[in-house]
Amino acid sequence: MVILYLSKGIFLKNFYRILGITLTVVGLMQMKLNAQTIAEGEVLFQKGKYKEAKSIFEEILKKDDKNAEAHNDLGMVYLNRRNPEYDVDKAVDETEKAVNLAPNNANIQYGYGAALGIKVQNAGIIKQAMLAPKVKKAFLRAVELNPKHIQARVALAQYYMMAPSIMGGDEEEAWRQLEEVIKLDEVQGRTVKAGFLLRAKKNDEAEKEYKILVTSKPKEWKVWHRYGYFCMHLEHYDNAIEHFKKYIELRPDTADSYQSLAEALLKKGNVDLAMSNLNKSLSLDKDFVPAIISMGEAYQAKGQIKEAKENYQRALSIAQNDYYKSQAEKKLKEVE
Repeated sequence: MVILYLSKGIFLKNFYRILGITLTVVGLMQMKLNAQTIAEGEVLFQKGKYKEAKSIFEEILKKDDKNAEAHNDLGMVYLNRRNPEYDVDKAVDETEKAVNLAPNNANIQYGYGAALGIKVQNAGIIKQAMLAPKVKKAFLRAVELNPKHIQARVALAQYYMMAPSIMGGDEEEAWRQLEEVIKLDEVQGRTVKAGFLLRAKKNDEAEKEYKILVTSKPKEWKVWHRYGYFCMHLEHYDNAIEHFKKYIELRPDTADSYQSLAEALLKKGNVDLAMSNLNKSLSLDKDFVPAIISMGEAYQAKGQIKEAKENYQRALSIAQNDYYKSQAEKKLKEVE
């Protein structure tokens, strides 16, 4: 069985990265109006105040250890990589308690599947073979309980696409799940589908999904944002620039829109215009780490190493996201 399992590689190692996106743990947590203290904890979580959120959930559990929502939310705190107390094992423990207490809650089933899925990424081959079916079971149950649970359907599609057939992999079923996602949320569904097609090196088919979206959802900023980065991945920088300009038109008050355009401009070698857009980005959010890193890259391209180094150091000092920390560290090594 292990040999067959390896036929597709250790498929869950990049379970949540295959689309070029990371699982959004915040999306696992829903506001519950009937439990004010839990709602307060979730607001803190979404603001990145993990220690305070954790304290609220732990306090609730001291009073009521059978509160499934509190266990699940505490698990999500442990599962967030930005949390200094990030701990996958504790996340699995808490979400398992939650699912045992509330087996008919779709969001809790999904949370358990997500925690297990991330644990599988770092497990050995035999352990992966044992845990992977539990991941699938949790996502299936979430969809059964709530057919409109988009995150669960996307995760289930990922499983079907990546898993070998002996462990329940089924490419045809993966595409069917994505069609259901498209019915529920066309932007997310077609974006995810494009990611699958891109990974299969079916670039033209992938781009068709974006072309459908720009016709059906031309006023949706996410379409232009994601289409722009799709073009960046293919090194079609002129197209990316045009898409990011549309993104700015739809979201002129966000730091990310100007930074995205600047990123494409830097790839084209238009450093001065890139810096102009980065200044706009940082005027909207002076601590926007991607823009600070891009500004460092712009200075580096102009040969102003001192200024580049200062930007990379600042980005490293304030970054909470592991990806941006490693990016800033890498850039610093280039200029030192």
